[in-house]
Amino acid sequence: MPQLEPNLVGLAWFGLLWSVCCIGFLQLAGMYPLRGRAVLPVTVTTILWVMLLAGTLAFALVELRWTTVVVVGGVLFLFLPGLFQALPEWWRDGRAGLRLSCCAMIAALALLVGVAAPSFHIWMT
Repeated sequence: MPQLEPNLVGLAWFGLLWSVCCIGFLQLAGMYPLRGRAVLPVTVTTILWVMLLAGTLAFALVELRWTTVVVVGGVLFLFLPGLFQALPEWWRDGRAGLRLSCCAMIAALALLVGVAAPSFHIWMT
């Protein structure tokens, strides 16, 4: 495995963060269009999702080989909808699930800041 991707720790972090991005995307895709939905919670969660997506991709492109990002990201995006369908309906479609997803994205962003800060510092200098 080290011949394919030498940074296995970065790969594990990318897998976790990308999984949160994919599950968040699937949940948010079901929230649009906003007819009959509360606009503010969906908008805030969408903004958090975009921030998490941008940070995760930036971290992956700094730390991993681009081929690894494409293959692992694609496999996760392909198989995570099955996991998403196994979640309870209140989590997928309800306001409580949206709040839970928002909290998960905030936690993932905090984790991303802690994990990716050294990488971005080296990259920026």
